[in-house]
Amino acid sequence: MNTQVEIDLGLARVSDGVLTMLEGANGVANLPPGLFSNLLDALAEEHLRRFGACAGAAAVFRMPTRSLDPDELWHSLRLLGNWLSCADEASHGDPDLEAVSEVIARLWIGMRIALDRATDETVGESCREFGN
Repeated sequence: MNTQVEIDLGLARVSDGVLTMLEGANGVANLPPGLFSNLLDALAEEHLRRFGACAGAAAVFRMPTRSLDPDELWHSLRLLGNWLSCADEASHGDPDLEAVSEVIARLWIGMRIALDRATDETVGESCREFGN
């Protein structure tokens, strides 16, 4: 059984400026403390990888499955969705903002999958039910 959710946020492909934006006081900082802490851990891991202090694969967002709270995940989905819609409007022509939007979109998809796990659903089942 998988004991944690791992989400590749694509941090290896973004600039240092994008990492700084993600660490800034924006909508992502309003995530529940545990999820925000996990995001900061992934960002710190990416910084360490870039400085050569941590060799290996690109950083990923990790979240223990035992800590998945459906209410927190739903709240996170709403916050990330709102942040993403605002950032999408502002990002036209700014490659860093577009990259931030992509990272947030990856996080949103991961939160959606985590919510499905927390509520004992799978993405495929919920999509099939929606399609019927």
